[in-house]
Amino acid sequence: MFVKTKIKKYNLGFTLIEGLIMVFILALITVTFYNVISIGTRAIISSKNRLGAVALANEKMEIARNLKYDNVGVISGVCSGTIPQDEDVTENGKKYQVHTYATFVDDPFDGTLGGSPNDVAYHDYKQLDITVSWDNGGSDHGSVKVSSRFVPPGLEVATVGDGILAINVFSDQSGGAGVAGASVHVFNPDVSIDEVVQTDASGSVMLLGAKESLQKYQITVSKSGYETVSTLPPYPATTYNPVDTHASVIGGTFNTTNIVENKVANIKISTIDYLGNPVGNVGIVLNGGRKLGTGISSPFAPTYNLDFNGSTNSSGEKTFDSISPGQYAFGLASSETTRELIGSDPISPFSAVSESSTDIKLKVADKTMTGISVRVVKTTDSSPLVGATVELKNVGLAYDETITTGSDGMVFFPDSNAIFQAGTYDLSVTASGFQNDNESVTINAGSLTNKNVSMTEE
Repeated sequence: MFVKTKIKKYNLGFTLIEGLIMVFILALITVTFYNVISIGTRAIISSKNRLGAVALANEKMEIARNLKYDNVGVISGVCSGTIPQDEDVTENGKKYQVHTYATFVDDPFDGTLGGSPNDVAYHDYKQLDITVSWDNGGSDHGSVKVSSRFVPPGLEVATVGDGILAINVFSDQSGGAGVAGASVHVFNPDVSIDEVVQTDASGSVMLLGAKESLQKYQITVSKSGYETVSTLPPYPATTYNPVDTHASVIGGTFNTTNIVENKVANIKISTIDYLGNPVGNVGIVLNGGRKLGTGISSPFAPTYNLDFNGSTNSSGEKTFDSISPGQYAFGLASSETTRELIGSDPISPFSAVSESSTDIKLKVADKTMTGISVRVVKTTDSSPLVGATVELKNVGLAYDETITTGSDGMVFFPDSNAIFQAGTYDLSVTASGFQNDNESVTINAGSLTNKNVSMTEE
């Protein structure tokens, strides 16, 4: 007897979900291997570049070691010699930048210049720093540095006419300190000096062996995110008395120059109407920032590094990025003859601090507009009175509005799109601790009225 057995057939294969999972796993494996290979390749390239830089730095140092002592130094440097300050070198198809800095060292072992004991022969030895960098600003940038000391042959001899120039760079903002890593460009064509050095961790640069020269050392200090500061020649070469004059070196002495360098700030000026809508192409002025100097005669007016006289753009804005911190005064330009300033926030002048962004809003109105601008001040010092209540009322015209003064002490009527008519209004100003002021004002059609109210303390 035979038994028939049914054999079920199953279709072998992947479902859609299984296929998607497989694709995801393969993609993950591929990306992982790619990242591993990519990171490994970058590491190999970086290591190769670093080894090339080390070899180049050692090669340059070996060349320096074979020079005469008098020739160990940089061209146009304070510690002068025959070595270029900067040069580009290509090794194995890679371009390297070589920067050499040479300086005399006044070792405290035998005293220092001006110290106790006083070491008049302070050129104890030279130090040479060679920095080799590559791919500046690129993804594989880097640098290596080698240093070496060079001792003079024979006994120390004092160098007549040489001195020490110490340059201290620091911030005078709140919490400020020495500015480390700032580039200090020292230029003096009279003694053939043209050198760029970096401030140390305390914000200082020490130039030993600087040649004697009176107010001829031109110094420019710069650093990313900071203002750029340059010394100026004294009056009359500069039309005013500069704050930072060119430095001097007197032979056989320790000479110090202090330079303030602060982080920058940003300012944006917006011109708007009484409803807060942008008003484009308004003439404005902005003056202030870093004080460069003062006038040579009374009233000794200050000169600042920012003196703008222009206009906002078609959108009613003007931006000032990366400017010096300090006090700034602003307002409408004298060329702005069709508009009147009816308010500002903040008030002028104001102080911009480092790493801050200030938005200035200038409220303007057409001089042909039917309206009134009221400015409330204190009688004692004419400063704006904040928080004063200003009421403008005309019973016949069914108008009665009250506005409180802001930081600028100003209010403007009308304060909405409602029709505002010419006429005679009752103006009342009250403020806590001050005597009330009540008077009548006439507002003419097609003419902006300006009213100043002086409040006397009770």
